[in-house]
Amino acid sequence: MSDMGTIIGASVAGHRTGERSCRRIAVVFEPGASGGAALRQAAALGAMPGRELTVVGIAPQATGPDRCGPSPDAYNCAVRDEVAQELREATALLGRVAEDITVRLLVEGSDPPLENWVAQGGFDIVLLPARRRFLRSLGHPAVRRLQRLTDAEVRVVDGRGRERNL
Repeated sequence: MSDMGTIIGASVAGHRTGERSCRRIAVVFEPGASGGAALRQAAALGAMPGRELTVVGIAPQATGPDRCGPSPDAYNCAVRDEVAQELREATALLGRVAEDITVRLLVEGSDPPLENWVAQGGFDIVLLPARRRFLRSLGHPAVRRLQRLTDAEVRVVDGRGRERNL
């Protein structure tokens, strides 16, 4: 699948103007209960007038040759296609909840990392689906990088729609 940077609905230009607002919202979508809960929370935030909602999928990519199994190119293509399909399903679930819904597929290694992309996009809120971490509480690996490199408010949402403490 090619670039998923399509815009659904009317395009609204603009970024933050210095004061703290939540005009631009990004949600990282991943399949599962916490991904669905983060998407629902983003839909509720994005339903208010003047809000822009961006649904982001991240396609991890294999970098080295694997001696067993498919080639890295075939694997990477399959991963991109799978994430693109997940994004189509996410937008179908959203319907038209915001004035502007953008869908973006970030390909690891060729697109900017999530935290750089968020900083460049001037997002006010980033919602991340919670993940179970080995010997730790629920969280998301991108939280610290986002907090360090962006001004966005970062929220981690668990499978029940509750925000986790960061």
